[in-house]
Amino acid sequence: MKTIILTLICSLFITNTQAQFFKKLSEKAEKAAERTVERKVEKESSKKTNQAIDSVFGTAKTKKEKKTKNSDKNSGNRTNKKTNQEIVTGSSFFPNGTIIFEETFKEDAKGDFPANWETTGGGEIITVKDEKAFRFYPNSLCIAKTNKLPENYALEFDLITENLAYKELSGSEFRVQFTNENKLNKDLKQRAEFHFSLWQGSATADKIHVENFGTENKINNNINYKMNAIFNKTAHFTVVVNGKRLRLYIDNEKVIDLPSFLQNNVGRYIQFYLRGTKQEESHILAIANMKITEEGEDIRSLILKGGFHTTKIVFDSGSDKIKTESFAYLDKIGKVLAEDKNIRLKIIGHTDSDGDSKTNLVLSQKRAQAVQNYFIQHFSINEKALQTDGKGENEPVADNKTAEGKAENRRVEFKKI
Repeated sequence: MKTIILTLICSLFITNTQAQFFKKLSEKAEKAAERTVERKVEKESSKKTNQAIDSVFGTAKTKKEKKTKNSDKNSGNRTNKKTNQEIVTGSSFFPNGTIIFEETFKEDAKGDFPANWETTGGGEIITVKDEKAFRFYPNSLCIAKTNKLPENYALEFDLITENLAYKELSGSEFRVQFTNENKLNKDLKQRAEFHFSLWQGSATADKIHVENFGTENKINNNINYKMNAIFNKTAHFTVVVNGKRLRLYIDNEKVIDLPSFLQNNVGRYIQFYLRGTKQEESHILAIANMKITEEGEDIRSLILKGGFHTTKIVFDSGSDKIKTESFAYLDKIGKVLAEDKNIRLKIIGHTDSDGDSKTNLVLSQKRAQAVQNYFIQHFSINEKALQTDGKGENEPVADNKTAEGKAENRRVEFKKI
């Protein structure tokens, strides 16, 4: 009997305790819900208050403005806030000239020094993803056995790096040197070079240093570029030489553009120099897929020299309609005009002697105007920067009695104003 009474008392006590527990839990939940509601109310009140203040001071943003802002943020182009003028930056270069030197190391055995190169410090052929590459040894100067390079050319190669971090890399760097002598000497009196540190702890870790030697027009500068981002993988380098001008593109992004960098005819030969690194630390710097192409003279340079004419802009027979195969060349000229707003051009059309001379004169004028319209429509070039004229068949540059001569005479001329 006592056991039954004790059990009932305990049961009542537990039930009462549970009831109190759930009551307190319920009260806490109610208070938490109240606080949540209060915060939401405060947030909405604050938002409405800010909107009211913005409307008073004229700073409220409309949905359209916000959308435009987000669109600009996600776009690769930048917008001038005052005029809403679209400003496009950056450029790329894709060589399409005649190949005058190519090196894939296909005939070289793994572990050997490549046959078409000379060196002061050595190197070896390695494979990277089943493709051959030329690995430079520490403190080695290397030069490919090329002929004397022309005034206008493009050098391409893949730069392959691995195990570049902090360890044992202090002072290490990679140089590309341009010389006017076919000599293995990294300290030639007349040369130009760009180089970059391979050590992440360097004070110039995210810069490319450019310098020329033996010239009155001295250039010695650091150019900002995130070099560390291209290490320990493969990056594509394109070097474009146009007389004195040097441009460098890394992964098709322009990094360097120096119009008067290559003085005293340097650039006829190219040397590569690896300073520092240690083989025992498995530091690797190599190049692969090297190619040199002879390119035409830079269009901007031709314009600044006074002008040029071309037969690469062609039209339907007897018409001013531009053929689609002309667009790529027109785009090259258009980009130059878009990048340099100070250039003023006269566009002059020319024809061969087939047909009536008066008709040819009118046709040549219309063709010049068609080219002008292309630049205005596709590159937003100011119409005032472009003049047009037509000479018809009156100024031939070749014999109109042959098909080849007629093709030369059907040309478009560009003159700097």
